[in-house]
Amino acid sequence: MKYLIIIGVILILVSTLFIIIKNTKSKFLFLDIKLKEGENNISLFLQKKKDIMDKIVKIVIQNEKYKDSFDEFNGDVNNQSDNFKLHSVLNDYYNKLSKIIFEDDTIVQDEKLVNLLNDNEEDLIGAIKFFNDTVVDYNKLIVVFPHKIIAKVLGYTEEQFYKNEKEEMFQILK
Repeated sequence: MKYLIIIGVILILVSTLFIIIKNTKSKFLFLDIKLKEGENNISLFLQKKKDIMDKIVKIVIQNEKYKDSFDEFNGDVNNQSDNFKLHSVLNDYYNKLSKIIFEDDTIVQDEKLVNLLNDNEEDLIGAIKFFNDTVVDYNKLIVVFPHKIIAKVLGYTEEQFYKNEKEEMFQILK
């Protein structure tokens, strides 16, 4: 009778452990799918932003004053190996273009040009917010017991954020 109770307790513990592992793996897989979806969306919106900015740069460099200001644009944008770096470079050029368009009276401040510059920004910001929110959930799962142990066994590691404020928020949640 004692052995049956011991075997029953062991079976319950093993079953509980199996359920926890299966549940945690499902959570990681779900968040991994969301991360990939977010990365794909960001990649599409970054490409669209690059194309839009390329058109605007061609318009701006028609002005002699800015002829040499964007010589490195194509090289800088095309040489980026990942979306994080591309996003950073595009933001730098976006800020530069915005300043020129809004502050220089020699550039025609055409409403279409301004709308073109801002056309893709809301979609990109939304995709980045979706990605960063998913990264917060994913990274929180990695550092919380018992998921932390399972994450180490399965080889899951923390993901990067697109913005520093999300990273700081995650550090507070730790």
